[in-house]
Amino acid sequence: MTVETLAGDVSAAPYAGYARGSQAEQLAHGGRDHLAPVRDGEGDLDEGPPGRPVIGSAGWYYEAHEDHGTVWKASRGKEAGWDVVLDWAPYVSERLVLIGEDGKSAGRYYTITIGADTLTKSLSDLRTADGWNDFSDDSGAASRAIREVLINIITDQGKRLPRTPVVAHTGWHRLPESGLTYVYADGRSYPSTGSVRVIGAPEPLRQAAAPLERTATDEECRRAVDDIATHGWASLMTLAVGARSLAYSLRPVSAAFVLDASPNSGKTSAANTARSLLLTSRPHAWPPVPTKGMSSTATDIECALDFEGDLPTLLDDIPLTRASSAAQMRDMEKKLELVIRAAGNATEIKGRRNRDLTARPANRIRSIPVIAAQMLPPTMQESLYRRSVVIYLSRDGGEVDWRWYKSGGGQSLTVPLRTLGDRIIAHLHAQPDADSYLAELEKQAQERLSPHVDAVLPEPGDTMDGVITAAAAMLSGLGLVAAVTGTSMSDLVDVVAAPLAASLARQAACMDAQSTAQDGVATAVGEVLRRAFSRGRLHIRDEKGVVRPAVSGQVEQDQGLVRKRDGSGWEGKGPAAYWLPQRGPALGITTKNLNMLLKASGDSRVNCYVDRSLPDALLQADAILRNNSQKDRIASHRVRVGTENLRLLLLKPDLIWDF
Repeated sequence: MTVETLAGDVSAAPYAGYARGSQAEQLAHGGRDHLAPVRDGEGDLDEGPPGRPVIGSAGWYYEAHEDHGTVWKASRGKEAGWDVVLDWAPYVSERLVLIGEDGKSAGRYYTITIGADTLTKSLSDLRTADGWNDFSDDSGAASRAIREVLINIITDQGKRLPRTPVVAHTGWHRLPESGLTYVYADGRSYPSTGSVRVIGAPEPLRQAAAPLERTATDEECRRAVDDIATHGWASLMTLAVGARSLAYSLRPVSAAFVLDASPNSGKTSAANTARSLLLTSRPHAWPPVPTKGMSSTATDIECALDFEGDLPTLLDDIPLTRASSAAQMRDMEKKLELVIRAAGNATEIKGRRNRDLTARPANRIRSIPVIAAQMLPPTMQESLYRRSVVIYLSRDGGEVDWRWYKSGGGQSLTVPLRTLGDRIIAHLHAQPDADSYLAELEKQAQERLSPHVDAVLPEPGDTMDGVITAAAAMLSGLGLVAAVTGTSMSDLVDVVAAPLAASLARQAACMDAQSTAQDGVATAVGEVLRRAFSRGRLHIRDEKGVVRPAVSGQVEQDQGLVRKRDGSGWEGKGPAAYWLPQRGPALGITTKNLNMLLKASGDSRVNCYVDRSLPDALLQADAILRNNSQKDRIASHRVRVGTENLRLLLLKPDLIWDF
């Protein structure tokens, strides 16, 4: 993996050249593959080796300069001398030490020049062949033995250079010598020490984080905040979330912030109001680059969130509609599950293991995740809502004046918001006890928000208490905005408090409906099928496809069966359900047949699904068995019945019968 050094001066060469005169002249003029011992001016044999010995590789020597170098190996022939193995050597200009979460060294990186390429590489990368692939002038380094010598050359130079700390994500770090320091995505730091680097920044993000040519005045900053407040409370709320994100490591907020919005309602404009506190796209100033699009892979999203610490984030956007397939719904729900649950529980996004199966540090949520959604998955669990603050936007509801943003309002905020972001970071750094200071701001926000919440949610219940607390913590970001603009926190909070409370009430209603739906689906399916069996609209067959009473302990009528008039067997009407005793046991039925029965029942709990969404809803309601062998078909199973291979939902039989 190539890692990029994003700031700081390049150190001078660790030492001067070590080749002796006549040998250096030979190399400068093309050299020889075999160097005989060199005699001094009086004819005596000079037995001294060329260059510097490679510590750890006996018999090897090297010299390394930024524009040239040589690697020798002692000759094994009768005549003492040295063979030129490589007509180049890696030149090291920086030794970078990765600082782990505990403030201790967690890895090494080196800035290396080989020919025309200067790259920063980790020591672990250099131990693999892939670690050398980005150098175009490394001819002769294909073998593992040569690479081991080159690594020893690199580490030998590195030990003579000063240690420069590097970090693997933006935000607040406690560095061994500098103390509390904020590191930007472009490598700058506050306070500016010049002695820290950040690695792994994507190039668009690094460019977006570069400082602007000027900063805004106090009046420009206040006017920008007024403009945001005037053009939509949701924009001011997202500004609060962005400001509070800058202090995440100092006092975390364990929740995600979700914009649930109809198309073209200004959700991205609102989210970018927060993101603009630290980022400005180049060459255009609006909108800033997102953290990731939700169409990215789960791993891409995970790694991007881990890098963006104490930085306003944006996952843009969830492109679902009611016509989206079950696979699309499932994919988005999986990504939301990863992000929101990790944010709400303050846990790793996904566990990681070394090759020896010991635990290793995994990616984490390091800021308040801001998620823009055209539509949330209908099957999203109530527990994910409980770990989120959701605000709802409509196209012409006034939550965001998207027309103002589109006509140039967003671009007018660029310089003032970047100035605000830098001022908030400096303000936080100046606090003697940042945690207590932020806790006080949260208390003030809670006091201003509570009367409005009480008016619309007089009995919010335990489920909403955590959501309301998280909303107040996010709203406290306006205290940081007020502190650096010289305005009143209460005035800013009052713009947002009432509509935010109304949005929280809507979220509570959505959570209640989701909880009721999830609890009621399984019960409703059981009731519908029980009636269908008893009324002769559905019948049982065994695992071979034979019509017969197959469920032990259940009368024939409860299995939808009647005796043929001639007494030769059984018959049933309607679609078939298959009793599969070896599958749990389970009752197998096709999605199409089950949904037909559910729709015909008229039961509002289960007659609203299309065939594509029904399996996931049943899986979510714990009404069917999960398929653990097919990741793309986790809700249905391929079952051989007689001579046919059928795709079936495997229902839990205790939903229908008492055993």
